[in-house]
Amino acid sequence: MAGIHSWWKSEDKERFWLEVTRRPDIGSNLKAPQAGENGQEHWSYSLIKHLRPGDVVFHYDGNVQQIVAQSKVVGEHWGDEVLWAARGTSARSAGIEPHTRPGWYHGLEAFNRLNHPVDLEMIRAKKGAIKVIIDDLQTRYGSPLYFPFEVSNRPMRPLQGYLFKFPHALVNLLGMDFAANTVPHPQESVTERPIKDNYRRADEAASVAERDAFSVDPALVERGVRGHAKTQNLFADFLTKQGHVPRSPSADEPNFDIAWQATERHYVAEVKSLTNQNEEKQMRLGLGQVLRYAHTMRELKACPVLIVERKPRDGSWIELCSSLGVLLVWPELLLEQKWPPPLDSL
Repeated sequence: MAGIHSWWKSEDKERFWLEVTRRPDIGSNLKAPQAGENGQEHWSYSLIKHLRPGDVVFHYDGNVQQIVAQSKVVGEHWGDEVLWAARGTSARSAGIEPHTRPGWYHGLEAFNRLNHPVDLEMIRAKKGAIKVIIDDLQTRYGSPLYFPFEVSNRPMRPLQGYLFKFPHALVNLLGMDFAANTVPHPQESVTERPIKDNYRRADEAASVAERDAFSVDPALVERGVRGHAKTQNLFADFLTKQGHVPRSPSADEPNFDIAWQATERHYVAEVKSLTNQNEEKQMRLGLGQVLRYAHTMRELKACPVLIVERKPRDGSWIELCSSLGVLLVWPELLLEQKWPPPLDSL
């Protein structure tokens, strides 16, 4: 594959992208294989490497045929294994099943569902104006544009691929400029309002096996680990059975894994997968993260909870968490009904 034609780099306003996906954990991150089934790079995968921190990614959910949400790009891309199978006609005809291969990842934050999703019929209704945008961009910048929609004699639809350049002119045409300009950065100051966004279930099937979570941005990488996803979902299911409503962070909240409210008490939690090799690093990282979340949300008097994949081998972590007012929990405690502790002990 020839190099990417990065026509947008000289334009400050060209900071928008579109992920086209059916993934259940939409907005968790961006991920795609490094090459197609033929072993060759594909531009809709390789574009992940061209994102910049602060770029806005809109999310098109193929299950409902709508642009449903937006996120902000954070940090740099990294390489790791990805579980993937293309959804195009040729891949389906060949019976290709999801399989693990080298992939690209990029972290996201500030996930925010659009108040007014943009559906495919609305996009189709603006076909003439969209054609004008394409012609103008091609005249000014040349090809390819990596445009997300097919414009032909057939009804418009997303092109086969994963990540696309979403031109600023298209953002304006679809009335999404207001949404794009209101993507907040997660607050570093006190969060005063209750946590409200619905829980976004982690995708265990598409997560990869254990890896060194400290080779890039540890918090973003670690959320792609299967042990993390499984532990997080197990705890969310436990909360639901207890009659509580698990939550995920909304755009202007700290990037915690899960939160909930029980009686008058708010709880905010970080989840960590553990191996014998990384336990010390993961426990230190998780403890620091959850204490920061609780401090940021101190107006809610949020109780910090550290959820780990298994009981720490080093028992001093239990004593340390208790001394800091952090609830430490692992799956066996839930199964043995030894958690949560009585409220009067918190």
